[in-house]
Amino acid sequence: MQLTKEQRIFIVVNFLDSNSIQHVQELFQERFPERNSPSKVTIWKNVRKYKTEGTSLNLNKGRSDSKSTERAPENVEIVHQALLANPDISSRKDGLGKSKSTFNRIVKLELKWHRYKMPVRHKLLDTDLPRWLNFAQWFLQNYDRFIEDIVIADEAEFPGSPILKSAY
Repeated sequence: MQLTKEQRIFIVVNFLDSNSIQHVQELFQERFPERNSPSKVTIWKNVRKYKTEGTSLNLNKGRSDSKSTERAPENVEIVHQALLANPDISSRKDGLGKSKSTFNRIVKLELKWHRYKMPVRHKLLDTDLPRWLNFAQWFLQNYDRFIEDIVIADEAEFPGSPILKSAY
C-alpha cells in the first residue's frame, strides 16, 4: 500500500532530525500502529527524493506533457465500427494503424468486449454409430491387452461441464 502524504512527511522530518533509519521505523510504528513500518529502502528513497526534488510526494501525476489520446472517443468509435463490420478482426492486423496493445485495451476496457472462442461441434448423424462400432471392434481385435493396460482413476476434473471435457 502506498504511503499517505502525512506518512511521507513524517518519515522525512524524523529522518532529518535523527539521521537514523531505525529510529524513524520505531517512531513510525508508534505513530501509525495500524501499518507496518516502512523498509530501509522506502525511507531512504523518500529522503533522497526530498533532497533532490524538494518533496517526497508522488510527482508522476501530471508531469507528462503528452496527453493520452489512444483511448479517445473517436478512436474507440473507429475500433467499434471495425469490429461490428468484421468481428473476427485481428488485433495485430487491424488495418487501423493502432498498436496491438491499444487495440486490445480499447476492446477490453472501453467496449467491454471479451474474447470468446466458439467451440466447434458437429451434429451426430445416423451413420456415426456403425462407424464407431467398427472402430471399437477393430481396436479390440488389434489391441488385445487394452482392458489390462487401461488406467482407471477416481480423480478427474472437468471444469465447465460435469459430463465431458473438450479441447477446442
